[in-house]
Amino acid sequence: MKTEWLYKTISLAIMLVLFYLLYKVLSPFLITIAWAMVLSITFYPLNILLLRYVKKPWLASLITLGIILALILGPFSFIAASLVSEITSVYSLIEDKGIEAVTQIQEHPRLHTFFEEIGSYKIFEGVDFQKGAVESLKSVGSLIAGHSTDFFKNAVKFIINFMIMCLTTYYFLMDGSTLVNFIKKLLPFSETQKTKLEQRVRELVIAAIYGGLAVAVVQGVLGGIAFLAFGLPSPVLWGTAMAIFSFIPVIGCAAIWVPAGIFLLLTASYAKGIGFLVFCAVLIGSIDNIIRPLVIGGRTKLHTLLIFFSVLGGINYLGFLGFILGPLIAALCLSLLEIYTFEEAEPEDSVRALK
Repeated sequence: MKTEWLYKTISLAIMLVLFYLLYKVLSPFLITIAWAMVLSITFYPLNILLLRYVKKPWLASLITLGIILALILGPFSFIAASLVSEITSVYSLIEDKGIEAVTQIQEHPRLHTFFEEIGSYKIFEGVDFQKGAVESLKSVGSLIAGHSTDFFKNAVKFIINFMIMCLTTYYFLMDGSTLVNFIKKLLPFSETQKTKLEQRVRELVIAAIYGGLAVAVVQGVLGGIAFLAFGLPSPVLWGTAMAIFSFIPVIGCAAIWVPAGIFLLLTASYAKGIGFLVFCAVLIGSIDNIIRPLVIGGRTKLHTLLIFFSVLGGINYLGFLGFILGPLIAALCLSLLEIYTFEEAEPEDSVRALK
C-alpha cells in the first residue's frame, strides 16, 4: 500500500514538473497562440465551407489562411500607415499649437468665469489651471512620441510573432476537429455534459468574437466618418480608438466622442458641436443595440458588471487580446457552473418524479 502511494506521488510530482517546464517553454508564445486560436475559431466555419469543395484539409486550411491574411493585411496596412502619420501630426500639433488651443479654450467666456469662481476658493488658491493644462498636454505629447518610438523598436519582434501566429493558425484550422476531440476526451464530464459544454462554447464564441468585432468595426468606421465630416483632426486615429473602446461596457466609445463634441462646442461652433454629439449619440450609440442582438440573438446574456470587470481584467493580464478572451473566459466559467448545477439537479428531479 505504501509502495503504491509512493509510486503515485512520484508520478504526480514528475508530471507537475514536466507540465511546469512545458509552460516555461511555451510562455513566450502564449499570447501569439491565443491570437491564433481566436483567428482559427473565427474563420473555422469558412474552412468547413471550403472543405466541401476542396477535399484536401491542408489546401482548405491554406486557402482560409490566405483569406485571413488578405482581410487583415489589407485594411491593417492602410490603418497602420495612417495611424503613424496621424500620430506624428498630432504630436507636432501638440508641440506647435497645443498651448494656443488650450489658451483659446480656457479663455472661453463660460470657462473663464468657471475658473475664476474655482480660484476664489482657498483650497485652489495659487493653482494655475492654464499652466497645469499645458504641462499635461506636453506630457501627452511626450507619451505619444515615446510609444511611437517603442512601436518601431518592436517591429522586428512583431513580424516574427505574426509569422508564428500564421503557422499556428494554419495547423489549428487543419487539425481543429482532432484537437477538439482530444480535449473532450480529457474533460472529466459525462457525454451529456460534454455535448452541452461544446454547444455553449460555440454560442460564447459567436457572442464574444462575432458580436464584439461587428460592433467595434461599425462604430469605429462611423466614428472616423464623423470626425472627418465635422472637421476634427486624425479621423483614422480616433476611429480606431473608438473601435477599441467599444469593447468596454458602460463607457464604450463615448469616452472618445463626448470629449470631442465638447471640444467642438468650445472651439468651433455650437451647431457643429451639437450636430456631432447628436450624430454620435443617435447612430454610434444605438449600433450596439442593433447589431449585437442580430449577431448574437438570445445567446449568452452576461451581466454588464461581470463583462466590465472581465474586460478590464483581461486587458490587464492579456493586453489587447483581453478585450475578447476576458468575457469569453468569464462566460465559460459560468457555463461550467450551469452545467454542473443542471446535472446535480437532474437526478433529484428524477427521484421526485418516481415518488
